[in-house]
Amino acid sequence: MVKKAHLVTGKGGVGKSLISGVLAHYLSLQNQQIILTELTEQSFFKDFLNLPEINYKPSPWLPHISVCQWSPEDCLKEYALHLIKIESLYKLFFENPLSKSLIQVAPGLYELAILGKITSSPRHHGPKMIGDQLVIDSYSTGHFLSLLRAPHAMAEAIKFGPMGEQSRGIDKWLRNPDFTEVHLVTLAEELPVTETIELALQLQSEFGIQSKIYLNKLLQLTPADLEKIPPAASDIFYPVAEQEKLFAHQLQKTGLPVFQLPLVTSTEVLPIIRSLSTALTQQKQHEIRA
Repeated sequence: MVKKAHLVTGKGGVGKSLISGVLAHYLSLQNQQIILTELTEQSFFKDFLNLPEINYKPSPWLPHISVCQWSPEDCLKEYALHLIKIESLYKLFFENPLSKSLIQVAPGLYELAILGKITSSPRHHGPKMIGDQLVIDSYSTGHFLSLLRAPHAMAEAIKFGPMGEQSRGIDKWLRNPDFTEVHLVTLAEELPVTETIELALQLQSEFGIQSKIYLNKLLQLTPADLEKIPPAASDIFYPVAEQEKLFAHQLQKTGLPVFQLPLVTSTEVLPIIRSLSTALTQQKQHEIRA
């Protein structure tokens, strides 16, 4: 049974898929069975993790980690088959042109299908998932808010009946800090940092969610490093060092945990993930001691 769901988001290009993999690796070291999934139509993990294939059902990647890809259509199909039991009846009701058209225009239905899958374990509703924790490489920031808002909007629109009841249950578990954690990934750049802070404040005020922030791809140049830089390159690296400090300070002013992850200069995926997982472990241990 899944006991916790980790939703990873951020502005496009900040490395949220990489950090999803790092987080899955970090959690797996705690002897937890991790399901790492992505919500994209075109898989990033298949090529990045050098997988032969990626499907809706989890397949092994590393010890204690399985990887999969969830589309809204597949989530809806799995849930419908769980209720109807007979695939021929499912096709009759859900795969005719009229039903497909209605499903595509129904507001929030696809978002509910995904969130219903994510929260199915604590709600004891739907097909069982074998794993202790979920790590979800979710949508970018704007679409992410729409995803989280869907259950409440549906519950407001449909006050009674199974749809309203399920929507309220999904919304309840999304807001439960014992089950849901949100991880915001950013770079030390003005636009991603501003968007991250705005999303973090919005999640606090609207959902009561206290996010965790990951400042990614930092050079982390020390004063000793800067002294060794040739004068011709100082105009490049000194501003970078100051910018990293400035944006780290801005993020820390939110009062939320901020984890600073270095740029790892490797072309191999596993060394990158393991190196960042080690950096994350060290910072989380320091956070616990503090």
